[in-house]
Amino acid sequence: MALSKEVMGGGFSAGQAAALGGGYAAVTAAGSAQSDAASLTASNCVVASADGTKGAILTCNVGDSQIVFNNSGSTLKVYGQTGTAIAVPGTGLGSANASYAHTTYAVCIYTRITSTQYMVNKSA
Repeated sequence: MALSKEVMGGGFSAGQAAALGGGYAAVTAAGSAQSDAASLTASNCVVASADGTKGAILTCNVGDSQIVFNNSGSTLKVYGQTGTAIAVPGTGLGSANASYAHTTYAVCIYTRITSTQYMVNKSA
């Protein structure tokens, strides 16, 4: 992704350039299932209060990515939107509506590649 100052060099206004770079949201993990997980409302999210049962749900459209940092000492359950699956590195394509175990203090980039599938790129 280009820096906003680079986009502005191409003729975009500062506001447009900032919007293209994505927003930030601090999110508190919630719920225990896909239906009551906390909504990840921006392209860059820091999630707190994961406890191994609480979760968050991705909101990106096909072709979009969301960067999520789990700022908790426990695993965060991350869900795709209803009917979607998250591919699990090392095990293949995920199951629809199942959570991905986002480990402690890790960054993951979730990219929605089709209407039913996300891919995840996880930090070490």
